[in-house]
Amino acid sequence: MKKLFVILALILGIVGCGSKVKESKNKIVKEGSISVKEVQKAGEDENIVVMDTRSYDEYNGWDLKGNGINGHIPGAVNYPTSAIKDADLEIALERKGISVGDEIIIYGEESETMKNILIEKGYTVSIFDGGVEEWAEESLSFEKLKRYETIVPVSWVKDLLEGEKVNHYDGRPVKVFNVGWSENGEPHKKGHIPESYWMHTGWIEEGPVWNRVSDMKIKAEMERQGITTDTLVLIYGDPMAAARFGVIAKYAGVEDVRMINGGLKAWKDAGYPVETEMKNPEPVKEFGASVPQNPELIIDLPEAVELLKAEDGDLISIRSWREYLGKISGYDYIKPRGRIMGSKWGMAGSDPWHLEDYRDMDQFHMRPYTEIQKMWEGLKIDPENHLAFYCGTGWRASEVWFYAQAMGLERISVYDGGWKEWSETKETKKKFLKGEPKVLNEESFID
Repeated sequence: MKKLFVILALILGIVGCGSKVKESKNKIVKEGSISVKEVQKAGEDENIVVMDTRSYDEYNGWDLKGNGINGHIPGAVNYPTSAIKDADLEIALERKGISVGDEIIIYGEESETMKNILIEKGYTVSIFDGGVEEWAEESLSFEKLKRYETIVPVSWVKDLLEGEKVNHYDGRPVKVFNVGWSENGEPHKKGHIPESYWMHTGWIEEGPVWNRVSDMKIKAEMERQGITTDTLVLIYGDPMAAARFGVIAKYAGVEDVRMINGGLKAWKDAGYPVETEMKNPEPVKEFGASVPQNPELIIDLPEAVELLKAEDGDLISIRSWREYLGKISGYDYIKPRGRIMGSKWGMAGSDPWHLEDYRDMDQFHMRPYTEIQKMWEGLKIDPENHLAFYCGTGWRASEVWFYAQAMGLERISVYDGGWKEWSETKETKKKFLKGEPKVLNEESFID
């Protein structure tokens, strides 16, 4: 048990949590506002943190105010003032690598509110009043999520559905899907985004392994749902289930699939109306292409074995720590316990039904991508390699795939069969490990 805590402490230390308090080189934080030059200087000191209190979407790169600004000040962490209500403040800040000994410079929405709350908790805080607008006036560069347009704000969705002109839309037909596990759509009947349809994941995957259905069935399901290769497909609901459908749609050949950041919770928080009426999409006669158009997005067991042998490939386990160690299988329908030999642990969440390590504190928005990047760095996950994510049967792995593609990773896949297939297949079921690794994420696959 002691070794477990040492391993986790090392990971968290690298990604920013549990950081040691050091003496600041430059005292920047002060009464009153600070200048652009002082914000630039802050980047030289590891104990001075720049915090962006705007929305997750603006931080990612969306220009929601129409001021031509895409992204955030380089090096800034993201903690929207509106997100304070979603979780314990100290826990949220620790996840972002901020401790009481740090000095914090904040900019963005309701900065004064955030400052007062932080000061009350014992943090040292100052405000950069100029924010992104002054930063832009100085012709300084911004950072952003590389493919931020694939993770869309609810305000953008609302404008699009109401016929307003929106950025990053080329006029193609639109279908919105609320995705989860329920053949009769009970979650959908309780309230959904207007004009959205219910998608039961049981229509695109099947037991006993819970891999995707056949290519022929995928094509037929796309057509039944009124989807062609040219359709803009917007997904929300259970984020894991939505991503599972999204990856399969991309695999089939749908050109444009996007996730609604924050889903129904964000929609309701914005005060937008919901519907309860169930509607079925009008089917189309032809999907528009043979399936799959993008076969590389999903790999099966033979490809997973080859990836483990490759010098530039990694199989990434998106499972809880207890699942990874083999303490539990995580599912009542999966008996074997352990991890695929040679795979790397990519973190996940508390159990098979949660993915806290990849979502922000409200559990519906994508975690700020800069935090995911730091987490992967600490886990020795090389984004230049071919990464195939796996979990028990594909849901958690699909959600991480969706975030990885938004981060601009090109060589990424989902290993569809996951732990269930691997652990129950004659050729591979003995190729597994249990217990704490001697060195995390440096185990080898032995053929």
